[in-house]
Amino acid sequence: MNKVVISGSGLFTPPHVISNAELVEAFNRYVQDFNDSHQAEIDAGTLAALAPSSTEFIVKASGIEQRYVMDKAGILDPQRMTPYLPQRPDDQLSLQAEMAVAAAREALQRAGRTGADIDMVIVACSNLSRPYPAVAIEVQHALGIDGYAFDMNVACSSATFGIQNGVNAIQCGQGARGADGESGNLHGTPQFP
Repeated sequence: MNKVVISGSGLFTPPHVISNAELVEAFNRYVQDFNDSHQAEIDAGTLAALAPSSTEFIVKASGIEQRYVMDKAGILDPQRMTPYLPQRPDDQLSLQAEMAVAAAREALQRAGRTGADIDMVIVACSNLSRPYPAVAIEVQHALGIDGYAFDMNVACSSATFGIQNGVNAIQCGQGARGADGESGNLHGTPQFP
């Protein structure tokens, strides 16, 4: 049975930071606007008023003090409160694949490897940006990896299933290097803060 090691890992961090204070300010403006525009229904008792939040509540409830995001403006817009991430056409690298490629390049660099050293790509996550083309295929193509690639979606346990499938493939010799008797290398699941 082939030996398995994790020889490198990579991390993608979105470029923008939102503090709790910024989020609370935007959310509380949204709450005020909602309550103002629905005042008659709130007064009639047919609709519950929204309650404002606080930085203290967020920390107490979640322990989170800030978050990293791809689009700060959309999230902090009280009329939107969600990021603006337009769907990319199928002939362009998806945003999710872009993140995975950045993390994978870091993992490969730390491991002293290149895409030519990789036999298999597994993208394992609870939500995939699109079903076709598979995000793993996008990553494989962007990194110049031969072999095979597939996506896995096992809800909250996707990462553990992806790692286990990688270990199994190496131990069973499914990868070219594993079949030749060399130790297999897992190059880490891209991690997000």
